[in-house]
Amino acid sequence: MSCFYKRNMLAIILLFTFFTLILSSCDMRQGNTTTSDKEAKDKKTVKTILPPISPQDGEFVQVYGWINKNIICYSAKTDTDYTVYTYNLHTGKHTSIYKSEYTLANVSINDHYLLIYNLLSDTEGEIHIIDSKGNKLFSKAITSYETSFAWNPYNENEVLITTFSKEWESKVYKLDINKSTIDEFSKSTPFPKWIATKEVMYLDWDQANPSLYAPLKIYNVESKLEREVQLNSVYFVDQSKDQLFTISSESEYANEAIYRFYDTNLEEKISVSLPRLSKFSNWTVPNYTFYDNQLITFVPKTAGDAETYQDGYDLISINMLDGERKELIADIEDQPLQISSDGNYCLYGYYLENLINLNTGEISYLFPSN
Repeated sequence: MSCFYKRNMLAIILLFTFFTLILSSCDMRQGNTTTSDKEAKDKKTVKTILPPISPQDGEFVQVYGWINKNIICYSAKTDTDYTVYTYNLHTGKHTSIYKSEYTLANVSINDHYLLIYNLLSDTEGEIHIIDSKGNKLFSKAITSYETSFAWNPYNENEVLITTFSKEWESKVYKLDINKSTIDEFSKSTPFPKWIATKEVMYLDWDQANPSLYAPLKIYNVESKLEREVQLNSVYFVDQSKDQLFTISSESEYANEAIYRFYDTNLEEKISVSLPRLSKFSNWTVPNYTFYDNQLITFVPKTAGDAETYQDGYDLISINMLDGERKELIADIEDQPLQISSDGNYCLYGYYLENLINLNTGEISYLFPSN
């Protein structure tokens, strides 16, 4: 693991302790395939996937996500440069789409573009926007010690960029790919997320007085008006394009995390209680991903202390419309995951180096981990 990656992971942990926020994205589509056709297709897909994968040149770094349901994006490094590849899981074809002599800090993907972030120094980076063929569309150097990105799911040409100085002072910028502009955002609150075409949401943490909870606020980019949503004891929030969920705590259920699901008008639909693991200054939020109306997440078997917990996790799906729960895989480690656009597979692992077949529960090793 590179020195930058270790530093980045430590910083993320510190930020999570302070802001209790996890970054994440997924691609949601529906098909009209009949059950019998789908089962036949799934069996064929299992036979045509070709792990393990050897990088075309250099040492594997990590996988960044899905280009489409068949193609993933990963990077490899040599002594002189970093290269970003696409890889077709069914044909075994590697395609180089980006190369740089600078450290590759992050690659963030939406339905149309890849945002590549190179580290130029401790306090400066460079953003590149390319398409899946490697055509460069935009480049810009920025000053930042740590950086995160949030694509607008309602407009694929916009992304919010949160930057931090070494003193953890934050600034937020909006990148518009169509206009080739990057402008300082009117709200500097870290980690805003899009909730509508012209609205973002965020938990408004009090930096001077750290707390377990924070008010949820929504800011209109055009009107510059901000409003607070009256929700109690919230410590985490995220959304897919059509659903929003919060995680909160209630005093009478001290060992449970209360997942509440809302529509785009912030009308609560259902709530689900799950066991929760606590830390000294906050609570853990298990890794998760979205598919259609499903939240796919890890859940500890029992509540407890995160530092000493050893009872394991299950991977489950929660229907965000009716609250129905389904166990997908029992006794699995809580690690990052990203689901494919057809809902059949998840990239899984700290480097997304594994592949979960959600139809069979089988886990394949795509790349050797570092």
